[in-house]
Amino acid sequence: MKNSQHRKKGFTLIELLVVITIIGILAGIAISSFGGIFGAAGQLAAEDSLKTIHKSLVQKYKGQVKFPKGEALDEESPAGFAIWFRSKTRNPEPGLWYIDEDDKALALVEDEDGPGLPAQIPTDVGDLDDDQKQAMGWSIALPGDDANPKLEQNLRSGPFPIMWTRGHEGDDGSWNPDSPWSGDGGHVLFSNGKVEFYENTQGADEEGVFNVASKDDDDDDAQIEKTADPVQALPEDWIVVKIDD
Repeated sequence: MKNSQHRKKGFTLIELLVVITIIGILAGIAISSFGGIFGAAGQLAAEDSLKTIHKSLVQKYKGQVKFPKGEALDEESPAGFAIWFRSKTRNPEPGLWYIDEDDKALALVEDEDGPGLPAQIPTDVGDLDDDQKQAMGWSIALPGDDANPKLEQNLRSGPFPIMWTRGHEGDDGSWNPDSPWSGDGGHVLFSNGKVEFYENTQGADEEGVFNVASKDDDDDDAQIEKTADPVQALPEDWIVVKIDD
């Protein structure tokens, strides 16, 4: 009878290294994909917040949206506007004013000794901590003392920006690294309720995505001036309240 020898089979070191490398590559792809999914979800949530703000004011003013003039706010700041919005719409939801991916908002959540995010928007601006005010996600255009507070104006240039992601740099069309999306872009809410996300507001032609507000209807063939700066696209006498990053 022949003795049969059974060899114990297993992976060689090289085979193990190959398997580990493949698993690492697949894990990296999966993490990258999920990161993109989560980022896209965050952008959609921020877009929905802006749409909710506009829709709520449309309902409040029965189709004719009005923004407050500066003196109508407890404080000329995004926090003051949020409190004014609550008083008009009875909506105290803090998620409208904070962006989940924003490092400033995350810092409030993670700081065990800090104030945290507000459970709801209060009725008095003094009830918000300075860090809570600084973490709000939007810059907001408001009518000045001599401006028309109505958003629906007969402007030849069409809709104009009324809210946009904090940290926009101006003429260069970008957002600074301290903005909620870490400089990778931002949302803009227009006066007609449309919301767009831009990586850079200079646009593909680098002339700017905004039309400079104009009421001059004498020359229908006149070319509308473009700008990358939302402030330059505002109607006459409008101002901006924002957080200095």
